[in-house]
Amino acid sequence: MNWKTLFNPFLKFDDKTLLLAGFVSVTIVFLIAYYFGFQTDSLFHFEFIDPEDSIFKIILATLIVYAINITVFFIFGKMINKKTRLIDIVNPIFISQITVILLLLVTEIPFIKNAQKQIMDSVKNQSSAIEPVALLIITIYSFFSLAISAYGIAILFNGFKIATNMKNWVHIVIFALLLLTMMLTMQLL
Repeated sequence: MNWKTLFNPFLKFDDKTLLLAGFVSVTIVFLIAYYFGFQTDSLFHFEFIDPEDSIFKIILATLIVYAINITVFFIFGKMINKKTRLIDIVNPIFISQITVILLLLVTEIPFIKNAQKQIMDSVKNQSSAIEPVALLIITIYSFFSLAISAYGIAILFNGFKIATNMKNWVHIVIFALLLLTMMLTMQLL
């Protein structure tokens, strides 16, 4: 496996293999997130589960997030290229979620959780006394999270680009704006 395959698995693997891997990754993301008390509220973002929510409500909310993203990007894909297939949009969205598994697991490392708690406590108490080690841990964690999220977005972009044969810079800008808009508005719903 080389760097090109790592950033663009859509060139090497067939649609059915990618779809299966995508379903498995989305299922694992759901299970890990649920175990740690989170639910998907947009691509690459989670919110805390309300203790009163049923498992059915959490599953439904997660499915709605994916369904809306798939629908919006499928419509945009059809505007770019009439031959775009639904599976060509589903695969990049699902495969890009593999990166989220790593983010969820890293977030639960005890010293990272402790550093987050220390900083949140300082904010709650309106104290300016933040331990330098906690700040360093959160800073490194933030850069790592940003890099992993960028990697997931790169996978999503590359898959969408191949699926729609997107080459026009205007389409690329629209894709970026659409992704950003979807990520932000889904968190507000």
